[in-house]
Amino acid sequence: MLQKKSKKIIFGVLAFFIFGNFIPAAPLKAQEYKFYLAGLAVSDTDVGEQWHLDKIKAPDAWEKTQGNKDIVVAVIDTGVDLNHPDLINNIWINAGEIPNNGADDDNNGYIDDVHGWNFIERNNIPEPNLKNKYTNIAVHHGTAVAGVIAAEGNNAFAGAGVAWQAKIMPLKVFNEMGESDTALVEAAIQYAIDKKADIINMSFVGIAQSPSLEAKIKAAYDAGILLVAAAGNESKSEFGSDLDISKSYPVCHDSPNGENWVLGVAAVDKEDTRASFSNYGAGCVDISAPGTKLYSTFFQDSSNPEFAKYFGGAFSGTSVATPQVVGAAVLIKALHPNYKNKQLIETIKNSTDNIDGANPYYLGKLGTGRLNVLKAVLAPAISMESETESEIKYVVSAKQSKQSKIWLLGSKGDVKKEFLAFSPGSPVEVNLSIGDIDNDGMAEIVAGAGMGGGPHIRIFNLSGELEYQFFAFDKKKRNGVLTAIGDIDGDGKNEIIAVEGGNSKPVARIFNERGEFLKEDIKIFTDTIKGAIGLALGDVNNDGIDEIIASTPAGIQGKIKILNSFGEAIGEFAPYGKSFIGGINIATGNFSSSGWMEIIASKRSGDSGIRTYDYTGRLLTPGILAYGKSFGANISSGDKDGDGVDEIITASNGLGGEIKIWDSSFNIEASFYPFGKSFKKSLNAYIITRK
Repeated sequence: MLQKKSKKIIFGVLAFFIFGNFIPAAPLKAQEYKFYLAGLAVSDTDVGEQWHLDKIKAPDAWEKTQGNKDIVVAVIDTGVDLNHPDLINNIWINAGEIPNNGADDDNNGYIDDVHGWNFIERNNIPEPNLKNKYTNIAVHHGTAVAGVIAAEGNNAFAGAGVAWQAKIMPLKVFNEMGESDTALVEAAIQYAIDKKADIINMSFVGIAQSPSLEAKIKAAYDAGILLVAAAGNESKSEFGSDLDISKSYPVCHDSPNGENWVLGVAAVDKEDTRASFSNYGAGCVDISAPGTKLYSTFFQDSSNPEFAKYFGGAFSGTSVATPQVVGAAVLIKALHPNYKNKQLIETIKNSTDNIDGANPYYLGKLGTGRLNVLKAVLAPAISMESETESEIKYVVSAKQSKQSKIWLLGSKGDVKKEFLAFSPGSPVEVNLSIGDIDNDGMAEIVAGAGMGGGPHIRIFNLSGELEYQFFAFDKKKRNGVLTAIGDIDGDGKNEIIAVEGGNSKPVARIFNERGEFLKEDIKIFTDTIKGAIGLALGDVNNDGIDEIIASTPAGIQGKIKILNSFGEAIGEFAPYGKSFIGGINIATGNFSSSGWMEIIASKRSGDSGIRTYDYTGRLLTPGILAYGKSFGANISSGDKDGDGVDEIITASNGLGGEIKIWDSSFNIEASFYPFGKSFKKSLNAYIITRK
């Protein structure tokens, strides 16, 4: 709770348009800064269609994602209708607070703040209070903004937000007349920082700079939070205001060294022309979005006939342009959970539609263009790798080792770093798979405990830092676990497939990076087949969905089986003929840029022959002997040079430490001994693929 107020800075009466007439703000008092909620205009026309969603191509983007309920958006405003049917399922819940027990369970200074905080009345009900003096526009403002962001979609009620799934953290700092002060706004920003909000929506604007507010905005930016602010609506002119000449805040609170602390949003109309009321400016405005005659959620109170409706409009102003950008940020972050403010800003700004032709007098002053949500969600992933991580080209682990050691290698096979996947007291080898499992644009190392260990999966970044971990099966068992990474459901995001090792029945389970179970068990082989199988994922039939590729364990006829995500067999063959009895190593790779993944096979024992097949069992290449006839070969693949064609990496399955890289025609590209030629342990090796 706010214990002590700083110097009071009055926020002005809500500025807005109604029936084309501007309601002027009250005059400034001496030595006071005055801020305004960016004009949310209301017109009593019909409840129209949400034209802005089509304009920014949100419906197309929804085919890719509708958001994520783990993403938290702090809405600093007049409060939000917590029980609104279109918002109730998307209201943030403070997991650290026990409801209505009269205690500050999470020790943040606010008692029972289950759904945010009311900084005006100092209570845990961050909603408008109709017992206070009010204006209709101020009462609706926060609820309308929240609805533009995250009104629940596809629920047969009212409208939809840009992001159907997100958590709205209501922080009420404006009263029912649209008034506030900087101390309250600063307290709300600090609350959002402390409770780890991902994004802050600021649909308000003022005319004077506050150093203390600037410091708080910097703190939020440094915490990785995306701050999005309205450019504001000019209260004295129908032509808006050039913020390069006369700045407004917080939209113009950017770093003196050029860092873009706040993403500033101007408003345009249906023709992509600057809305007549919208402020503009090259230094403060980063993007534009529709801001005229929009429809959104209303604050509703059936006891008051003025607030009988749940939904309507039409709203106009940079207030409703801003939350569209916030909604877009939610969709982007749903696809790239590790993105912070810098990556979100870059993606949003670089994915706009050019609107210069519609605005010849405002070139460079409406940001990079008008928001295009589809382009934003389809934008290539931004690498967040450190310089050290970018040096890692290969990952190596040892077989039959007493330690679960992982080595990270540079381009010449030199060891850059080594670490243990499991504790030193766990004498098990480690099964690895490599891929971008959290969709952050960077590869992760997924480590599964080998035979003798539990079904423990640990996920590391390329610095060797643990990011996630979970148990895929009963943690009391000691059969180990195999993993593979791929897009098993065609949603554009990778999942982890896990199969228990040892003498267990080969049943696959699908998880996300947090260990959340996504799919029922998939039986791979009949119950009579038990033991350590081979496992891979890859789109071998070019249907846009990765198939499961599995090989039989040692001791029986060596076969490869291909299943779809429903567990239905779509292919099965014996790569070395019916007479071969033994285990088979498998991997998949794209060796022709065609989109069809090929299956790579090698024997676990015997000669080191490597062959490639399609999913029907047709031999594509006769292959080569990677290490002669004495030892088998361990295999994997990856695109080491980013050209869209995979290479094959091999390591001897005998007493040798040589690693070889082959092109798609089995021409050797590189060979190295990362631990010297005297090293005698069998290795597994993997290529880091960067897109």
